[in-house]
Order: sequence, then structure tokens, then C-alpha cells
Amino acid sequence: MLQTDITDIDQIRADLSRKFPGLMTSDSPGWDQSPKLGSCIREIDDFLGGGLPFNGITEFGMPLGKEGRTVLLKFLVNATRGLQAKPIWTLWVSSHQDFSVFPPAWFAKGVSPSRMIFSSAAFPAQELKRAIINPLFKLIVLDSPQRFTREDCFFINSQARFNQQLVILLRNFFLSNKCGNVWAKLRFNCWKQHARGKFIIKTVKGLPRRQIVVDEESLS
Repeated sequence: MLQTDITDIDQIRADLSRKFPGLMTSDSPGWDQSPKLGSCIREIDDFLGGGLPFNGITEFGMPLGKEGRTVLLKFLVNATRGLQAKPIWTLWVSSHQDFSVFPPAWFAKGVSPSRMIFSSAAFPAQELKRAIINPLFKLIVLDSPQRFTREDCFFINSQARFNQQLVILLRNFFLSNKCGNVWAKLRFNCWKQHARGKFIIKTVKGLPRRQIVVDEESLS
């Protein structure tokens, strides 16, 4: 019942935003005055209402092979290089069994090694709990945790709000509003249309239902 109610509220907010563009709801861009992390790609940041907020969990559906993490890389460059504000410490936790991040490739794309820590854990909420809730890390990416319960999400979201952290939760599947994460304030799907050379970001929760199309050249 709780999930249905939350989904209904999100739909009502989206409908009101479409019918009354000047109306500010609690999830509308401009309402949340928390600090935000931008991508430094104007069309993406405008779509997100300025960026991703430093006060909880943002969830992305980024299936492997769809190259959605290419979009996320722009946020990491901004965070670690301080392109819009001072550089911040960033923690990336990978839970993939078959492969791992190759840090030199990320550094070659602009991520600063002086502010970036890579780690791995199948169950990060348990194995790396102390690191995740450490206020030193203002940006944390949990890449496809094998088990991440509602209780884990609630706890980490609460700590992120308290510490003003941005926690990005990546899923290896497309998200839907049929089985939603009630603790993630924002939820998106992100993928590349290879035939067109376009990246798509589509809202699932937290902003009006819509999508943006970004040329591949914008992310190079």
C-alpha cells in the first residue's frame, strides 16, 4: 500500500507540473535548494534542475552493454576536478563478479586520481559500511550491489541526508515504477542508442515524466 501511494503521489506531481508549469512541488526543479552536482553538460543539468542533490540516494538503471556509465563519468570529472566547486572525495564501489573498473581509463577521461578511490564489495552496505557513512566521501557510487535491501537503502539514505552526501546507486537493469525504491529521491534510466549515437536519460521518479536525448559528441 505504501509503494502504491508513493507512486500515485509522483504521478500527481508530474501531472500538475505539466498542466501548471509555474507550480513548484516538493520534487520540482528549483524547489530543492540542496547543493547539487552537475555534469557540466548544459542540457543534462537543465534536465535535472541543476544536477544531482547532495542529500540522499539517486538511482540509475544502467544495463551493462548500454554504455550509460559514460554519462555518469561527466559527474565524476566535475566532482574530482572541482569544475563547478571545490574538488570532493569520491568513492566508487563495484560489485561486479566478471569484471572491474580499469582506473587508468577513467583518469584518461578526466577523473582526478587525487580525489578518487576505487573499491569492490559484493555487499557494500555491510562490508564497507564505515567507509560509506564517512562524511569524507561526499560522492559515493554503488555499482550494481548483489544485495541491497530496503533496510540498507533506508540506512544509507538517512546517513547521506545527515552528511550531505550524494549516493548514486547503479542497477544493471532498467528501473520501473511498478517496483520502486521508496528511499531513492530520484530514479532514472540511462542508455545509449548505438544505431543513432544518442544517449537517453528518462525519468522514473522524482521529476516530471520525460526524457532527454544527448548527442554522443557532447560527452566526448
